[in-house]
Amino acid sequence: MVGTASGSHTSAVQLRPGFQLGDYRLREPLTQLRVADAYKADGPAGPATVYVVHARIAAHTGVRDQIIAGTRAAAALPEHKHLVRTLAAGLTGDILWLATEEVEGSFVRDLLAKKRQSGSAGLGTRATGNLIAGVAQALADVHHGALDGESVVVSRTGRIRVIDLALGPGTVAAIVAGLLPSQSSIAPEILAGAPPSGPGDVYSIGALLYEGLVGTPLERGGPRPSEVVHGVNTQIDEVVARACHRDPTKRFGRADVLGEVVSEALNKGGAMQTQAVPLLDSAPGLEQQVSLAAAIATPAPDGPAGSGNVAGGSGWTIDRALALALADTTEKWLISKGRLDYGPFSLADVVAQIEKGDIVAGHIIMDKDTGARVDVGAHPLLAPMIEASRQRRDDQRRAQAEVAVQKREKKRGVVLYASIGAGVLGLAALVYFVVLPALREDEKKEVKQVSALEGASLQVKLSEPKRPPPAAKRPGGGRPGGGRPGATNPGARPPPGGWKNDDTQSLDLSDDTDDGPESLSMGAVYGVYSRYGGQFASCLGGGGSTNIFIAISPAGTVTAVKIDGQTSGPRYNCLSGVLRSMRFPQAKGRTRVEFDISL
Repeated sequence: MVGTASGSHTSAVQLRPGFQLGDYRLREPLTQLRVADAYKADGPAGPATVYVVHARIAAHTGVRDQIIAGTRAAAALPEHKHLVRTLAAGLTGDILWLATEEVEGSFVRDLLAKKRQSGSAGLGTRATGNLIAGVAQALADVHHGALDGESVVVSRTGRIRVIDLALGPGTVAAIVAGLLPSQSSIAPEILAGAPPSGPGDVYSIGALLYEGLVGTPLERGGPRPSEVVHGVNTQIDEVVARACHRDPTKRFGRADVLGEVVSEALNKGGAMQTQAVPLLDSAPGLEQQVSLAAAIATPAPDGPAGSGNVAGGSGWTIDRALALALADTTEKWLISKGRLDYGPFSLADVVAQIEKGDIVAGHIIMDKDTGARVDVGAHPLLAPMIEASRQRRDDQRRAQAEVAVQKREKKRGVVLYASIGAGVLGLAALVYFVVLPALREDEKKEVKQVSALEGASLQVKLSEPKRPPPAAKRPGGGRPGGGRPGATNPGARPPPGGWKNDDTQSLDLSDDTDDGPESLSMGAVYGVYSRYGGQFASCLGGGGSTNIFIAISPAGTVTAVKIDGQTSGPRYNCLSGVLRSMRFPQAKGRTRVEFDISL
């Protein structure tokens, strides 16, 4: 990753190459972020990037807790092409750090700085459209809270990735605590103390859109993009105004919806301009533009005329601009689906078809009088309806799928209990007539569980679960008398092989206050993992025994795994995959469990 140190950030300690943080050995420094210094590093799986949180940030308890919480959430996410994967985190002495996969490329903040130095206005329309599309996809289902130009890296091949998702909540907490200056790219409600949210990220993406086009940060009263960027129409001004509205309810509902609108407008010829899409009046600055956008988006009063049932009882609250458009019964709209055109329809007919799911994102709406064409998913007035309809259909499909799964599970349970009953009766008969006469009362055999794996029968022993002891608390600070650089020994040189930090506490991304009265019972936990004997056996390979530790979230998912006290290696990778695929019953508290398996 290529970057330059920013003069607005300072680091209390500059760690030397070879310094060891957990399983990661630092190499040369990369750059300074708002809350951390980035280093190249070598880890168990190869090159990585390590972020060392600034000492004054890590010393604030509330901020530190938010960074740890953000790290846990990021580590649990599946892989995404526009998100950098979080690998590990830890406390080494009083140093709070986290590791991610290696990222190479240029920070967007540095690209914008170079453009400003050369006198250019922003990154250009196509580059900005690609940038916003990638960032919006990355934040479609997760929340950052403090996105800006230093949060995004663009590789030489054009790949766009958000690098600091784990640090987002901590950055917001540091700003709220007064440890960092406020930023215009962060939503007002986030700066007021609200948690990171989807509308908050829409605001930040809108600010990044503005800076990518204009070349300067978003400011109230600043120039509109259409005034300074060639080829950008006034509807881009409206998109920025809506995305950066002070009221979260007036913004785009989701980040990916904003990304689709911007991509369509900047990369495919501009947004649709007809009488049904009112434009903002010419105004001297962005502040007036925001107020006009808010006026257009204000819902009509409740009642027969403004109940939102013009589209056939959908329940949507339709703004005044759309209500006026729906009142026009002229059949002037054509819908293109693939190579076929349908219509003409009135706009009310189009909205009714959107509600039914007959018109979806990807279909083209065309004004047959002017020839103007646009994807309905990017239409300024229809896009929210397309998204609401898609979400409703997805909810219905999920509900139907859940009902089908419940029916299958119920049927499977009946068959299973019947089979178990028949087996028990047969076994009882065998014991009574054959085995019982040959056994004595004090001869007890070890119970083994037999699990089937791809048609073969494997025998694996599973111990009963138990709660592990609470994790030991370690005081902050390094060891007294150590030879590492610090306030008492700033000139110390690392020994051959680098510093050995045996006081590292690896964060298992679980809460030490688990195992309360609201956690899962050991019987419930055993009832789940005892069904995976065959998969455990395949991971053990040639045999042997293994100790397993897992942490279970209230939602019933496995959030942390240790195999024989380790978090890496072939056996860890295999068993971790099996354990993380398990789904335990939900509980109100988190649960930590330890058990043994052997083959």
